[in-house]
Amino acid sequence: MLSFLRSTPVLVLLTLLATTSVTAKGALGIKAAKVAITSLDGLNDATYTLKEPTPLPSPIVLSETSSFKLAFSVIDTISGESVYPQQAHLLLEDLQDDDDVTLPITVKSNGKAQITINPAKPHPALLPTRGKFRLTLLLSSLNEYTPLAYPLGEICIPESILQPRPRKRHDLPPRAGEPAFQPEQELFHTFKEDPKTVGWAKSGVGIVVTLAPWGVLLALFGKLSPSLNFQTPPISSYVFLLVLATIETLIFVYWVGLKLYQLLPPFLGLCAIAAYTGLIALRELRERRLKAGGTP
Repeated sequence: MLSFLRSTPVLVLLTLLATTSVTAKGALGIKAAKVAITSLDGLNDATYTLKEPTPLPSPIVLSETSSFKLAFSVIDTISGESVYPQQAHLLLEDLQDDDDVTLPITVKSNGKAQITINPAKPHPALLPTRGKFRLTLLLSSLNEYTPLAYPLGEICIPESILQPRPRKRHDLPPRAGEPAFQPEQELFHTFKEDPKTVGWAKSGVGIVVTLAPWGVLLALFGKLSPSLNFQTPPISSYVFLLVLATIETLIFVYWVGLKLYQLLPPFLGLCAIAAYTGLIALRELRERRLKAGGTP
């Protein structure tokens, strides 16, 4: 019992240490950080070694032929092991207004990262700016590590590569006596006009014109019907007409809801049947006509 009481403080201490080690949260940091300024002629080349939190000794001014390269390794400041951050960016804060630019940093699986700013091939986001920035390295990994915000210093890119900055609403010069905001003229738009109706007189004339040919046909048929000799056609004629009606029905069904690949197989089959039944019907009608004394 006495030995157990003596060992109890040791167990409590070990438990606290284990809990602290489990709940301890690492912090992101960098090592072997270097900034290299290179150019084609090599006259203004320079290399700076960075150590957090010390920034660059002086602002960096780039020319059209020089480039800025930042290389470093991401580590856990507690364990010293390499870490792959979930987010790595270089923030370029404008020194005069809020036209900031954020550039992504390429990070490998072993934690090595680098980013290059080359005025010969500038990032499109850098063009419509003033060209003078304050650099800040941003690293984060959600809730696993404490994020890092490391101010690196200042940088200037050449004005010759910059584009005109877009004018904002409040950048417009004010006019004398004109308010900054005023109501605009209300817009009216008719999405769909009401359908136009046709008068009864015009409708009646249209109906008469449409039905007039049918009236003439019925009148002539009434005069010709006494001299006509109606005969019952052969069964093959009815079959041929039935196949034609089936084709018309199939075309209507296709127009309502079928696809072309669904129409073609039955349509081609019915066309072949229609050609065959039509040929038989014509032969039988020809035989009847010859038997009745008609000319071949």
